[in-house]
Amino acid sequence: MKIVHIITELYTGGAEKFCIDLCNELSMDSNNEVYLCVLGKDIEKSILYKKLLPSVKCISLNKEKGYDLKLIKKLYNFLKEVSPDITHTHLRAQAYSFIPLILLNIPNIHTVHNVAYKEIGKPIRFLYKLLYNIFNFTPVAISHEVQDTIKKEYGKKFDKLVYNGTKAVEKSEKFEEVKKEIELLKKHENTKVFLQIGRVGFQKNQKMLIEAFEELISENFDVLLLMIGFKGEKNSLTESYYKECEQMIKSKDKILFLGEKSNIGDYLLLCDAMVLSSKYEGLPIVILEAMSAGKAVVSTPAGGVVDVIEDGKNGYLSDGFDEISFLKTIKRYLLNPLKDDKKIKEIFEKNYSIEKTALDYMDIYKEKSKKEF
Repeated sequence: MKIVHIITELYTGGAEKFCIDLCNELSMDSNNEVYLCVLGKDIEKSILYKKLLPSVKCISLNKEKGYDLKLIKKLYNFLKEVSPDITHTHLRAQAYSFIPLILLNIPNIHTVHNVAYKEIGKPIRFLYKLLYNIFNFTPVAISHEVQDTIKKEYGKKFDKLVYNGTKAVEKSEKFEEVKKEIELLKKHENTKVFLQIGRVGFQKNQKMLIEAFEELISENFDVLLLMIGFKGEKNSLTESYYKECEQMIKSKDKILFLGEKSNIGDYLLLCDAMVLSSKYEGLPIVILEAMSAGKAVVSTPAGGVVDVIEDGKNGYLSDGFDEISFLKTIKRYLLNPLKDDKKIKEIFEKNYSIEKTALDYMDIYKEKSKKEF
């Protein structure tokens, strides 16, 4: 099968990481010919670009900022030349590619990576509703909450659900270096190291996370919080939020922003637990990566997290999104750490491996392409 994935950029977000992993996995089947079309430019500078297998044919269309009308023609020409059996869009890529897809009559699968009303603005959601109900475009949810919002926004018949999957994390050549880094940051041998991964911003709610850990530290809990993620471009809302977070930190030796990292797996393998303070989510790839490393996840009940985390088994879920509830949940972990990493890894391998996710998507591809393979 000839498959084209289309994504706007290759930032270091969960959706982008998922797209790379899925392309790689699909390309391992010799019966598949897999393309990745990135609308943006300078993709060679991306950490994720370097993780693509040679078997994935990658092209960049060098999109300019804003709604670049020239991009539509470039995408049309590319799709006409490749003539794929199916296309698979991510993030805002569907908004740019719908005209070429309709003109060329190419079926499209679109992964809704967040709750539908947060994924895109209202005018574009109206467009998507037309695409799903009139043309051969199909939305796919990544969690039950996302599925519910798709039905509410676009129609009750849209019930496709494929849980996110990911490749299990592995040690990199920087593992020993990271191990020494964390050992130097820990105040004692038994210091509990928590890791938060994600773009700095309102959705990930690092402000509440910092407040919770400042309270833990004031109560003499022996903890270390390491935050990894994009801090934002200059003068952006993300950078502004990051600066506000930075000003909130009093315990600068115990709460640290580490910026972007290409070797997240090393940090996951060396931490004690993954922590997530999000206000809303689709199904975060980072919690699946944490599970692949055998680490418990301590989280708010955001989106698909509640589908994945069974309280007391592979993590702890707070009752709500407020600081008091979240703080109580971190304390529950500290008083009763989950140490059965084998059990946590088994849950991951059974339900959230990229191999399983790829098979589930192949079933949808074959159904929607209406061809025999």
